[in-house]
Amino acid sequence: MKNTPILESIEPEIVETLVSRRDAIAKGAGVSSSVMAGLALGSIPVALAALSRTAWAQNAPAAVLDVLEFAYLLENLEAEFYKAVVTGTAFATVRTTFITGDLVAFTRLRDHEIAHVNFLRDALVANGRTPATYTAASFDFTGGNGLGNGPFLAATTTRAVLLAAAQAFEDTGVRAYKGQAANLMAAPTVLQQALTIHSVEARHAAKIRKMRAASGVAIKASGTITRNQSGIALGNSGDAVITQIYAGEENTNHIVFNGTAATLDANTYAGTAFGGLDAATEAFDEPLTKEQVTAIINPFVAGGA
Repeated sequence: MKNTPILESIEPEIVETLVSRRDAIAKGAGVSSSVMAGLALGSIPVALAALSRTAWAQNAPAAVLDVLEFAYLLENLEAEFYKAVVTGTAFATVRTTFITGDLVAFTRLRDHEIAHVNFLRDALVANGRTPATYTAASFDFTGGNGLGNGPFLAATTTRAVLLAAAQAFEDTGVRAYKGQAANLMAAPTVLQQALTIHSVEARHAAKIRKMRAASGVAIKASGTITRNQSGIALGNSGDAVITQIYAGEENTNHIVFNGTAATLDANTYAGTAFGGLDAATEAFDEPLTKEQVTAIINPFVAGGA
């Protein structure tokens, strides 16, 4: 069995969490003879599956499992999107416009998202939930609620729109995870694992921006979101979806802790060495609520989210 491609497709944080023999043995849980045999033989898929169930299982409260199911839907959306981009018939035309490195990048993103899906599925199974089964048919990547003629249809034929859609998906994922972090406080282990996925989603967003910038799209050198400016303009009803995705990023008031709670009003720093309002909005990534995310992804789920 060739395990190198599988290892390369999973982020280091997740591999370290799941495949550390010393840590698994120290905890004593889930290290069955079959798991140890899998590790000894280098059977990474077997070891990952077994150890991930151990890492997640902690009798998580129902509210936490609801968050995991929500994240599971998001990760399936992204995984099926990248699967379709890499090999799907619907994206065959846009693949003919790929430049050097595109297919490699999208394939790597696909593999990451598949790992995330499997990871979350194990979490749900370990806590007694039966995860839904999603396929490409579960989603409408044009944003047409299953009709296949939504405002993102051009992503199947035009590279620039495809990259814009990918950025929109990734930025939604980053803000969605942040929005649910407080709801995972009751299950610290789950919160830790969710944050490892969150950081990967942020790197995906940066990668897509880099690809867009290489094509001549005006992306800020810092790669940050300034106010609520996405840098995406489709010129159709899809712009309303983009507006939803970046709503709230223009926030300039934040709570900071320096002994006591205080309100940071970014207007105070306008025109100073701190960089002003633009810098203040770039310095903080705003969360999205579950309701906001549901409204955003609803057009991309066949039949609604």
